[in-house]
Amino acid sequence: MPTVTIEGWNVLDEDRAVLWREYAFTKGARATTLVFRGADGLVVLSPAAGMDDRAFDMLGDLGPVRALVATNGHHHMGQMAWRARFPDAQSYAPPGAIARLEKKLPGVAIRPLTELSLPDHVRYSEAPGFKGGETLLSVDTKRGPVLFTGDLLTNIERLPPLPLRWLFTMTDSAPGFRLFRPATWMMVKDKRVLREWMLAQLAAVPPSIVVPAHGKPVDAVDVAAQARRQIERL
Repeated sequence: MPTVTIEGWNVLDEDRAVLWREYAFTKGARATTLVFRGADGLVVLSPAAGMDDRAFDMLGDLGPVRALVATNGHHHMGQMAWRARFPDAQSYAPPGAIARLEKKLPGVAIRPLTELSLPDHVRYSEAPGFKGGETLLSVDTKRGPVLFTGDLLTNIERLPPLPLRWLFTMTDSAPGFRLFRPATWMMVKDKRVLREWMLAQLAAVPPSIVVPAHGKPVDAVDVAAQARRQIERL
């Protein structure tokens, strides 16, 4: 299906305000922001750095921005700019990531993501097996469930320069839709527990679209099977 865009945002479901955009967080590296309508306003996963005024304005046209989610202890670069633009929004993170984020964002009150009220068509629970928390969340849309996979599964198209390129290729972490092994080394403490939990989640609610924290969404007929194959590599 062709991608619909609104002022720099890519639209997956306009009725439920499910949108995404990429942003640069360091030279040659990009991350992905996902937005959806929550229980009382918009929820923003991995708020983008370097946003322009019109992109902010467009979100405001869709409803109040209520929650800014640092999806793990590393995706926090846009928090301050978004909090300045939307002072009524609160910051959230997976419980295991809060201690690290409080050091990175001094003075910012960060609430556990488990406390965020979500509508019935959105599913989040703290995934087991991570050292410091990660956001894995599913949103039902008219195109089927959209699964945000954080740094666990990525879709990196452009390889970094050497020597980092070797790390990505030797671990089969890129290019394309892959288990991102460098993140699992850094973030996962119990691969078996996480693998079993993720496979159960994929079986219960097979995604139609996967939105990774790095790379464009994967929209394919067999995306659920692709995700299972990658998780089995844990």
